[in-house]
Amino acid sequence: MMETTKPGAVPTAILNELGGGACLTVGDLAERLDVSRRQVTNGALRLLRRDYLMKSGEGCFLLTETGLAAAANGEVITSGPKGATGAVPRHRNTFRERAWRSMRIRRRFTIGDVTSDADSGDGTDAYGNARRYIAQLKSAGYVAELPRREAGSAIGSNGFKRFILRRNTGPLAPVFRAEQKCLHDFNLGEDVPCSRA
Repeated sequence: MMETTKPGAVPTAILNELGGGACLTVGDLAERLDVSRRQVTNGALRLLRRDYLMKSGEGCFLLTETGLAAAANGEVITSGPKGATGAVPRHRNTFRERAWRSMRIRRRFTIGDVTSDADSGDGTDAYGNARRYIAQLKSAGYVAELPRREAGSAIGSNGFKRFILRRNTGPLAPVFRAEQKCLHDFNLGEDVPCSRA
């Protein structure tokens, strides 16, 4: 049985267990971690207050984009709340939230447009991130590719692919869930399946 006397041990274990994108029920987590269902529920509430966790339509828990980042960084949950209120604001100004905001404002855009709007200059691959996110949104029907390209400046260039935002569900950026092959849309409170394309 895992060590549960340390403050934050169970929520940290839940964070690690879901870090790969798994979607697990209270029962699944209790069995995997060898703890009681009550301990899982209490640990999940701690993660929910930090906006690290969400519950899918199937009744299983999965990590938010913030939770996935925390798991990837090896965060250890301590006994105290995060911040003065114990919750992380929903608008966290991540790259993908800025990219989503750009798409909502522009409605028609290129990958370069979104990259330019969302890049914070922190040295990460902003263009690659924007390209992947637009492809994920496209596979879920949120974005469509337009038939006409935007002219490129280089001689012989075929120009840039142009896209249109077809599904503007609200201000919160949909999050891609690789294991479930879907987007979780916080505005709708539901998972939206992605095609294989």
